[in-house]
Amino acid sequence: MKYFFSILIALLFISTQAAAEPAAENVTEPSVFDEGALSCLLEPSMEVELSSEVTGVLEKVTVQRGDRVKKGQVLISLSSRVERAVLATARAKVSFAKRKVKRNEVLYKKGLLSDHERDEMLTEQRLAELLASESYIRLKQRETKSPISGVVVERYLEPGELVDEEPFMKIVALNPLHAEVVMRSEFYGKIQKGMDVLLFPDVVLGQGYKGTVHLVDPLIDAASGTFAIRVLVPNDELVLPAGLKCRIQFAPQLND
Repeated sequence: MKYFFSILIALLFISTQAAAEPAAENVTEPSVFDEGALSCLLEPSMEVELSSEVTGVLEKVTVQRGDRVKKGQVLISLSSRVERAVLATARAKVSFAKRKVKRNEVLYKKGLLSDHERDEMLTEQRLAELLASESYIRLKQRETKSPISGVVVERYLEPGELVDEEPFMKIVALNPLHAEVVMRSEFYGKIQKGMDVLLFPDVVLGQGYKGTVHLVDPLIDAASGTFAIRVLVPNDELVLPAGLKCRIQFAPQLND
């Protein structure tokens, strides 16, 4: 009988302890695909303020604010009358030096011209060609070409004004665009470069636009517990303007 009561007390103790322990919770890691739409801001992928290599008076501007430009397109020309005259003189000297070498080639073959004399003429020709090349470079410095394809957003000078080291024009690249997004630190490592996203502008411009994660910031801001990512958004037709607020969404089907 005493043995029976001992077993009963032991069973009651075990059942009481089991009831006192909380049930294990089903903890799941946060998923970036469950976050819904995240705020972002569309920005140009590149912004350039152009300056001239040399100082001079602005003679011609080929573009206006809002114009599209291509890489390598001439944007401004400075007054270049002096440089053109110098180049013409240098080319005339090259032409004369070549004729001189040609005329004396027969004398050299007949032994009537020493190696030293022939070498002097060839050197004169080479020096004239180098001076002509230098003059051409100085002339081309009077033009400034666009280093990127983009859109003119600022134009600071007009023909007749002095161009110096200060910028005379600003160009931005709108294809592609960049979308900057701030993420919570618990998603660090879950977002990889190359992941696809859908971008939705705050202004209704049609359906979502496909983008790709281009950059994941390697630093986490300790104060806010966040890090930044950059999404690359193709914009071939320049439908999307820079400066527009937007939302992005990570869709699992886009990253399968």
